[in-house]
Amino acid sequence: VALRRLAATGAVFCSLNFAMGQEDPIPLVDVETNILAKRNDEFWKSASARRALESGLYEVAEAYARESLESADTLDPEVRAGLHLLQIDALLGRGLYGEAGAAIDGMESNGFRSDSISLRKAVLALVEENEEDASLQLESVRDSNLDSSERAWLALVHGWLDLESGDAISADIEFDSARGLAYQQSPALAGQIAFLAYRYQLNSEIAELSIEDLRQDYDSNRGSQTGFRYGQMLAVALHELGRTGEAIDVVNAAMQELPEVYSNFKDQFLLLKLLLSGVESNEGQVAARTLAIDGSDVSLQRIGLQHIFSVGLGDDGPVGQVLVDTLDEIISRTPVHPLAAEALYYRGVRNFQEGDYPRVEDDAERLLDEFPNSAYRKGVLTLLASSSWRRTLYRTAASYLSQVRSEFLEDQKGETLSILIADCYFRAGLRAGDAEDYANAAEAYSVALDGSLDRESSSEVFFKLVLSYLNAKEIDKAKAVLDDLDLVLKSSTPLMVWQAEWLLIKQMRGRREWKEAYDRIDSFELEGLNLSLQMRLFWLGSKLAFESGRYSDTKVWAERLALVLEEVGNSESVDAEFLSQVKSNVELTLAESLLAVGETQEGLDTLARVREEYAGSESAERSYIVEARYLSDQDTVVEALQLLNFLVDNYPKSKYAPLALYESALNAEKRGQGEYLTQAIERLQRIVNDYPESELVYFARLKQGDLLRKLNQFGQAEAVYESLENTHRDHPELYWVQISLADTLIAQASEDPSKFQGGISRLERLMDVPNVPMELRVEAGYKRGNAWKNQGDLLKAKAAYWDLYDLLVADELRMQNLKRSGRYWLSRAIFELAEIFEDEAELDKAIEFYEEIENLGLRGIDAARVRIEQLQRSVPVASAP
Repeated sequence: VALRRLAATGAVFCSLNFAMGQEDPIPLVDVETNILAKRNDEFWKSASARRALESGLYEVAEAYARESLESADTLDPEVRAGLHLLQIDALLGRGLYGEAGAAIDGMESNGFRSDSISLRKAVLALVEENEEDASLQLESVRDSNLDSSERAWLALVHGWLDLESGDAISADIEFDSARGLAYQQSPALAGQIAFLAYRYQLNSEIAELSIEDLRQDYDSNRGSQTGFRYGQMLAVALHELGRTGEAIDVVNAAMQELPEVYSNFKDQFLLLKLLLSGVESNEGQVAARTLAIDGSDVSLQRIGLQHIFSVGLGDDGPVGQVLVDTLDEIISRTPVHPLAAEALYYRGVRNFQEGDYPRVEDDAERLLDEFPNSAYRKGVLTLLASSSWRRTLYRTAASYLSQVRSEFLEDQKGETLSILIADCYFRAGLRAGDAEDYANAAEAYSVALDGSLDRESSSEVFFKLVLSYLNAKEIDKAKAVLDDLDLVLKSSTPLMVWQAEWLLIKQMRGRREWKEAYDRIDSFELEGLNLSLQMRLFWLGSKLAFESGRYSDTKVWAERLALVLEEVGNSESVDAEFLSQVKSNVELTLAESLLAVGETQEGLDTLARVREEYAGSESAERSYIVEARYLSDQDTVVEALQLLNFLVDNYPKSKYAPLALYESALNAEKRGQGEYLTQAIERLQRIVNDYPESELVYFARLKQGDLLRKLNQFGQAEAVYESLENTHRDHPELYWVQISLADTLIAQASEDPSKFQGGISRLERLMDVPNVPMELRVEAGYKRGNAWKNQGDLLKAKAAYWDLYDLLVADELRMQNLKRSGRYWLSRAIFELAEIFEDEAELDKAIEFYEEIENLGLRGIDAARVRIEQLQRSVPVASAP
């Protein structure tokens, strides 16, 4: 039993070796710390820019578009073209026609989207009232290449040209078409188009009339529908001549004379008053608010609300307050106000600008619930995604973006949304460490790769796909991606492929798949890579050669690395300290390999050189542990202890000091006598006292318990195990404590029967927990049956052994994967079960289980065959020769 416990402790110790310094992560390229694309933040800015444009917030839209273009050099040409067009539309909306024209010329020189560019040139010609140029530009525009909003502008320009040619009927048709197309895109755009159509129609009517004619016609028709129409025309004409005060007087007088039956004129006069006064003035604010809240024409109400919103969004003064009051009034109206959905959306946008994300989400969810078919649905979903992103609720953001992708895919670039959804899940994984988040990210990255991405974007997505699989612990899927030559050639650059390979091989190494990892890196042609990658991969090759037992190959990799390091060292951009770290590390690995193949003197000389040339380095400190392990393996325990003590005494702050104490305890234990076991316990206690933050504390206390049992101090061992069980409940290897405590409790059962059940219950739990290694579950199952047998309860013993047999033998895959120690414990359990049946004179049953040991190829086949032959001859076991 003691030997078996030592073997189990050795498995723990192997884990410790790897955790405490054998990994040696050399930060040759820091690809793991910040692999998220810049496109994330740029996407949110561009999404905000589009929302702002659709809401009539031209200044905000232009600023966001400009910032995205300036900061996002990674965006593919099509995305950049979309941002350029958005910026131009915002400049046109702000009336900055010269800047808009310059931006159009800049786009044209890059050859992007010629139909969209020609359309905007036509809009500029409309602004400049250049009929000939507008017509010329429209000749090359194919409306099939335009989206809904662009076709709305196209219809507006056609309507204006019809007005200019005197065809008012055709103009009305085009303007109606423009308003309808605009509404499909966003109600705010519909309001803007309706306002401009109204302006053009008024301007057309007054073009041939003088102020005197208009005033005469107005005065002669006061109080009639015709008179009110002339009143509007007169006000606009006066405003165009700069006589705004007179124009407002005309509007106020006409409104006082309006009868109820002409409510449609009231909305138009309120809009005129807003136009003439400006929303910054008190009169303009009152007009806009009255129109938006109490108007009767929804298209004009929308224009009034849009004017307040465009000026009041970022305003903390009077206009901002008017906006808040107007939105609140519209939202609270009963029955439901026709602009309620828009008001909820606008209020959400304002709260988003102010960072009040909970209120954003309240209004957005209300809009989706109460107005599920609203034209603002797409905008509010992206607003919710933006809000969730800002609050680092990445899974929620991914969910909203997925809705946008599924409902509005025709309006989106699907690959961009897939990448962003993937990045949301990836960030969620970084935040929570949840493998499922990374798996979701990988799925979305895979979808994006199937689309049409430019080379740089697809290469980045390829890398993040591999990394997501690795973080999701789906290493076989990561291998499949990197081994798919067609996908690699189509999707990635060599640099990204090798960075992904680096991470894959590192994870394989972390899983101790050393041989497979080494075979993978050894199959690559590495000399053609850049020096940084060569340095990284040659270093990793040397480590894997050692860890996979290819000790002679370690020297080859070290020599290849030395040549690269010499070349790298000539570069002034490489940090000398960093190079020293790499050199000392590979020298240490080489020394370990030399010792492993029996080239003892060269290995020891290399260790001495590491300490001399790289004094104070981590490699120099760890060299004492390497040499001590070699000496311990040669049973030169005293010399090994001297080296370990030297490390602890001279480098007490070294990260290897706790490991040196642990190994010195193991060396003391090898000396066997009670006084040395006590020394080992004291050394382990130093780890607990002097290095309380070390991950070795858990293992040091566990080893203390084992040593106390060797000294037959079961009560103290029990206290140590129970303390560990209570203080390290979340430790991934807590099962070592539980089985040790179970052994300790059962060992004391003869003196204190109350402890027996505590030991049995822990063994039962170990058998049932899936994440406990199968070998340990088998050991627990055997010990459970053995404990009941020693208690004389053969029925429970048989049940326990049978549970273990049923757990494994019925599952062929489990049996195939069962390692040596697990097969040992299973063999013992089946032997015990057969012996119980034999003692109970159920000889056929006993023979059946002895034969099962042969069938399964377990240890003890010869002994089982002897028993079978004895039983078949019906010879009593006691009289067997």
